[in-house]
Amino acid sequence: MHRQLQIPVAATVSSGTMETYKRYFAAAIFSACLYLTLACRGRLLRSGGLTCQDKRLIVDTHNQMRSMVASGRVSGQPAAAHMLEMVWDEELARKAQQWADRCINGHDSSAARRVSRFAVGQNIASSWTSPYPNRLGEYPDFASQIQAWFNEVYQYRGGYSHSTGHYSQIIWGDTHSVGCGYSYSHDGSRYVKLYVCNYGPGGNVLGYDAYRQGYPSCSQYSMSPSRTFPGLCEARGVYDQSCYYG
Repeated sequence: MHRQLQIPVAATVSSGTMETYKRYFAAAIFSACLYLTLACRGRLLRSGGLTCQDKRLIVDTHNQMRSMVASGRVSGQPAAAHMLEMVWDEELARKAQQWADRCINGHDSSAARRVSRFAVGQNIASSWTSPYPNRLGEYPDFASQIQAWFNEVYQYRGGYSHSTGHYSQIIWGDTHSVGCGYSYSHDGSRYVKLYVCNYGPGGNVLGYDAYRQGYPSCSQYSMSPSRTFPGLCEARGVYDQSCYYG
């Protein structure tokens, strides 16, 4: 038996006072301490282990989908004037892995996942099998999970909606970095795969569109077009880290 679960998405915090930021960092420290003491409570069978190839697959899958939308090749979705190309970010990945190792089928707080550079969005999904699969069953299938998130496009009506938040985070125009974590655990009679992807700057900001509509025109916004993915723009000062640690 196999079951798949998509975790509802929360909106990203767009701004805050200095007192709010203090609470963010305090919550992040608390979350890290909690992670060290409660990590799956002995149920964890596999933690992370994403290879350079896994990371490239995650980044390329996101960018292929973004390219299709930005170029106006997805039915019902307008083209984007300057949707950014995504790169792998190790800081986002470390935080995603920490949360995946908690084996919780839900989001951590926006405060806990925030980094100094920006607020962070998050997509989560889990699947489980019973009984124990073969050894290959321990490995992640990010391509299928990302595709499931993208398939919310068929219900998407613009902006942020709770029911299509996975999709809107994937195609959020100003998001340029992604980092993911993965865990495999035993929960009673079930063997659970948990997928966590963190995004920066986080999308799904209430009151904002996912991207600026228009024909792709990177130069108009002082950016260079992607050399690999048509319709996307290279973010300034952002570099891919997918094979530094792979």
